[in-house]
Amino acid sequence: MKGPAAGGTTVEAVHKGVFLILLATLCIVLMNTCAKVSSVAHGPVEMVFYRGVVALGLLVPFMLATRPASVFRTRRIGAHLYRAAIGNIGVGLVFWAYSLLPMANATAMLFAAPLFVTALSPLLLAERVGPSRWVAVAVGFGGVLLISRPSVSLLADPASLVGLGAALCIALVDMALRNLGRTEDPLTTVFYFILGGVILSAPYTIVYGALPDGRILPWIAGIGIFTAIQQLAKTAAFRFAEASFLAPYTYTAIVWATLAGWLLWKELVTVQVMAGTGVVVASNLFILRRVEPIGRN
Repeated sequence: MKGPAAGGTTVEAVHKGVFLILLATLCIVLMNTCAKVSSVAHGPVEMVFYRGVVALGLLVPFMLATRPASVFRTRRIGAHLYRAAIGNIGVGLVFWAYSLLPMANATAMLFAAPLFVTALSPLLLAERVGPSRWVAVAVGFGGVLLISRPSVSLLADPASLVGLGAALCIALVDMALRNLGRTEDPLTTVFYFILGGVILSAPYTIVYGALPDGRILPWIAGIGIFTAIQQLAKTAAFRFAEASFLAPYTYTAIVWATLAGWLLWKELVTVQVMAGTGVVVASNLFILRRVEPIGRN
């Protein structure tokens, strides 16, 4: 069937978009799985560096083969630097969170990112957030509390705070991309993001880091390979379907993360984590299909 779908997009195009976002989501989980395995020998900053080197080795030839050389040019270097700095801090926190938390728990904590976007949008984007969406944000963060199980020992064991910090950075990047996406080719943004990560993490890695040994090398390479695939798949997915339509499919990450955690580390998901994840996902879906239209102050 190739008839028109909503918004004039063909059903075939929508199916391609769904397939590509599912592929990107799976690759994100595989990237984080590789990072969790690699964390026994390398810190988050080193993994950001090696991730970038491998990913650039795949992305640059692809960009040269599919785009004119002008794809590497930009007049918005300041915006790219901001996105690269915040985004790569976020990647480092994501890798750190996965080294500290079970796969499913860390993945669920990252689902808080859209809640941060909604909560911060009045301040950073001058967007109006209606009462029902504020309720959804509050309920969503209640779900985060179920997952993190805060107690008086939270500061002594800051794993959940690392996960929330990663989610906050992801939210800040999402808001920056709303601005960059108006003028920049998505691959240009991806290139400067990954290149920025290599540049920022290189001094620490050169001075304090170590070369991956034969046992860890495949996992380190996997971080970069799955980074490149997910970036390309996600970029292509948004050409075939709207981001708001594809967003719910990214929640399949919890399925893959749970499976990876069980297969590699025999991690079992608790009822509390499942309940909290359900609350966070439901809140995000409500915000996504908001009742009040977003307006400007």
